Amino acid sequence: MNDPDTRPAVETLDQAAGLRRWAEQNKAHPTATAHEVAPLSPPAPDRTLILFGPTQAAGPAHKTLERWHQQGHQWIGHPARWRMLPVDNNHRDLQTLTRQQPRWGLWIDSDLDAFRRAFQTLRQLSEQGGPDHVLALHAGFPRQGLLNNLREAAHRYLGVRLLLIDEISD
Repeated sequence: MNDPDTRPAVETLDQAAGLRRWAEQNKAHPTATAHEVAPLSPPAPDRTLILFGPTQAAGPAHKTLERWHQQGHQWIGHPARWRMLPVDNNHRDLQTLTRQQPRWGLWIDSDLDAFRRAFQTLRQLSEQGGPDHVLALHAGFPRQGLLNNLREAAHRYLGVRLLLIDEISD
């Protein structure tokens, strides 16, 4: 039988143990509160973004997540939690990968031919049973103009929802 008088003592012991662990981990900052101590290392990646585009786009795509995080987009969390997994749009098991991975992105370059290539990639993904929601990652285009045109064309002609993030312009 559980004696109701012993439960608070057990909870107090658990809290005390947690506080001791916190104090042990933060010996370098003896006067700091729990909110003042920065983590010693960035969090380990626990979110994967399947990224279509050139393999070298993983670095710039990650910088885009960092920029959005700095602009206040809370859904990103700490940018170090994201792992970019570049995938060729001719991936053999695209349908299986689509069922396994919930987060998809498309890197859009800034050269004159970038939007044609992006639409072509979205078309190939659609034809191969790829994702129907894809995040547009880029170096910082304004939302109006070509990105909106690409989003509308992807939706109208391919049934793909291209997700655009509002950028805060300087």
